[in-house]
Amino acid sequence: MKTLNQQISEYTALLQQGEIQLAYKGILEFMGKSRADFIKKYPQYEISSLYQGYMDMSYFSIFTKPLKEKGLKIAFVYWHEKACFEVWLSARNREIGKQYEMALNLHPLPGITTFHDPTNLDAIVESVLVSTPDFEDPAALILMLQQGVEQFIEAVNDSELILA
Repeated sequence: MKTLNQQISEYTALLQQGEIQLAYKGILEFMGKSRADFIKKYPQYEISSLYQGYMDMSYFSIFTKPLKEKGLKIAFVYWHEKACFEVWLSARNREIGKQYEMALNLHPLPGITTFHDPTNLDAIVESVLVSTPDFEDPAALILMLQQGVEQFIEAVNDSELILA
């Protein structure tokens, strides 16, 4: 394993090339635009601030009234290392999350493909929205992401989880 000094040296060399800063800025600008479009298109939802992250993930939360009442939220996530967008069902705290994770094992979300990475302690269930995003057409990408989030929210709302 490399020392911290070696890691910082490699990090500095990569930053000096200039590409990382441009890519990161572009991703965060896209996330900010996506958030603004969600706020405009879905006034019935409460949208959190953008969490920029530590180059691991960037996200914002979407709260529907029924989910918020149960201590749940939707997370719109960009995974930097995977270069993909996901949507998660998350909880206010891990105790609530465990309760709903057990319920989802018995009653999976209808009509969509989901998974749960056991190392992801922030999500109850996840779904990939776009595995290879095309940032060159941001309007089309935002529309595709919004449609995926809508389907996910509908599946959550139609599940036994929320109806219970």
